[in-house]
Amino acid sequence: PDEVFFHLPDSVTNEYLDQADLPKKARINDYWIVGVHGGASLQHGYFNPPRIVSFYPNLPVYGFSITRYATMMNMFPNLGMEVGFQHNFEGYNFKEYESEGATWRQNIDGAYEAYMEVPEVFVLTHGHMDMGQYAKIILKLGMYGGYRTNITRIGPHVDPAYVNAFKDTDIRWTYGVQGGFGFGLMFDPIEIHLGVQVKWGWSSFYQPDVASPYYYRFAYPLDGAVTLGVYYQLTKRRGRSRAALRRMARETVEEEMNPEKDR
Repeated sequence: PDEVFFHLPDSVTNEYLDQADLPKKARINDYWIVGVHGGASLQHGYFNPPRIVSFYPNLPVYGFSITRYATMMNMFPNLGMEVGFQHNFEGYNFKEYESEGATWRQNIDGAYEAYMEVPEVFVLTHGHMDMGQYAKIILKLGMYGGYRTNITRIGPHVDPAYVNAFKDTDIRWTYGVQGGFGFGLMFDPIEIHLGVQVKWGWSSFYQPDVASPYYYRFAYPLDGAVTLGVYYQLTKRRGRSRAALRRMARETVEEEMNPEKDR
């Protein structure tokens, strides 16, 4: 038999679709993605006593994560939760400065620079806002935790025994706040995210009173990273842009007016 094509009547305009009720099962931005990311980090740090520091890049940063987007309380379709792992760095780099006609460079235990590899896990609240059908703005905030490994100290007065070794007074576990922002492109089922992350560490590189029980000397991480990620949508995404909502409404109206369509 000849196939019968179904067309919506002319009365079903865009204005009509904008006011159509969507089924509860068709939640907006309620889906899962999983993917990998990579990039480079920037070490900085903050210190007591104050130090003259500069940003220093390290790479590679790489990791993976899984994100669950959801419509919270049937009211907020812009939130999600991201859980993942990444290989990152922490450390510091003191730059030269001029004082009284001489050139100086500060150090910690003889090291002008020190860098540590840090495997990390993180849990982030993931906010996003659709900017049309194919783009979105991303904001993240949460916590991270990791373990400092493979230290490298650089400087003419570093004890040779500790160039690539931790001291008993060094602190290996690290944790703190992690956040960031980014831009996403969505070509369902593939998403590409370009992001900037910032880490504010709450675990000093060494015991704060190691120099003296009467003098509080500390060094906390304050680092950033730039990453590019590729993600796959495990479940279907229903966007929040006007075009996406109209497409969902059109599909719903078609099913209501032509129940034989999917049989």
